Amino acid sequence: MNNISDGRGVSTCTGCGACVTVCPKDAIDYGENKFGFLEAFVDYKKCIDCGKCKKVCLKYIDRGSIGKPLQEGKLYAAVSANEDVVRESTSGGIAYEIARYGIVSGYIVVGVVFDYKKCRVKTVTATSLSDIEKFKGSKYLQSYTIPCFKEIIERAKSHEESKYIVFGTPCQITGLRKAFTEQGLKNELITIDLFCHGVPSYITWNKYLDWLKEKHGINNIIDIKFRSKVNDWHEFIMEIESERLKYRSPSECDLFYKAFFDNILLNTACSKCVVRKHVSAADMRLGDFWGKKYLDNRSGVSAVLILSNAGQSLFSRMVDMNMVKIIEETRADECLSSQSIHDYPYQEIHNKAILMLNEQIDLKSLIRKYRKWLPAKYRIVTALKEITGYMPSSIRIKLKRFYRKLS
Repeated sequence: MNNISDGRGVSTCTGCGACVTVCPKDAIDYGENKFGFLEAFVDYKKCIDCGKCKKVCLKYIDRGSIGKPLQEGKLYAAVSANEDVVRESTSGGIAYEIARYGIVSGYIVVGVVFDYKKCRVKTVTATSLSDIEKFKGSKYLQSYTIPCFKEIIERAKSHEESKYIVFGTPCQITGLRKAFTEQGLKNELITIDLFCHGVPSYITWNKYLDWLKEKHGINNIIDIKFRSKVNDWHEFIMEIESERLKYRSPSECDLFYKAFFDNILLNTACSKCVVRKHVSAADMRLGDFWGKKYLDNRSGVSAVLILSNAGQSLFSRMVDMNMVKIIEETRADECLSSQSIHDYPYQEIHNKAILMLNEQIDLKSLIRKYRKWLPAKYRIVTALKEITGYMPSSIRIKLKRFYRKLS
């Protein structure tokens, strides 16, 4: 048995989808597993034990061959030169400007959109400026990559001149890069990954949608902002609009965010993921520039971690074209210390809570149940934070800023 299901991998499946794109016999199925995470499954009747899937799978790739250690990257604090872009983006608007640069420079740009018909997130290609408008904003769900990854690989095979800028999670970028190598593709490929928190289960998401419908009357979503900047860049505000109603809530009171930030119902593969924590196969990694330095900034600042010469060249060209503004160049650890690059604790609780996802239990009850297993200090701190969620936003923001300055 020479495939991704041989049981010898160092972790569980991340759901990046790269293995599906390189299988010569279409012997790998891909979809949500019984816990609601995207996963690859081998059809043994079709598998010929060629081992190609293992060559692109993060579970089997030696850490030293993946890419550059995050600590060795060159870090910039930067924003879009266009204030409207900064206002409409999750942080400083750098991702949008890279996508815009790609379109005007003849690249096919790959990013993530929210599919309102299926209430799922998917990876798609963009070839026009209007296409990339849907890329704006964070989407804290696992993206379905297969049709898009297959499309760009097949196009790259038949069009050697085609070039690509691809945005994705660290595991998706690692898999896609390995897939290009495995297929012997020489096309220009610039990759941008993200400081990744980990992905929640779609069962968690479905239970959240049920709660929105029952508690707030939200059904048939027509617009969603996972991180609205209506109050402040540092706040996590969920903002969802249906045909007749609008829901807005700070993370302290929102069930999806409670589950997300507890780190209990995230994919098991995310906890110890080496490309989330240590190394990157990308040319550049983007995220929010958290920490005390920009605590008083209300509009947003992007952390731009340059990890290759291609990434530096792209970023420098954008600066020269007045698309982005550098606030400062600084040490990588100034940003890394505030990012989600650590092991998540409470793995035994995680394992028990994941098993409960398939039970007939609503999300509020599930969160209440697993939180009883968490340490008392964690429960007390969480309860105090939730109290602030019911305060006026102006007071809540001041309290948060004061707390962060002390910590």
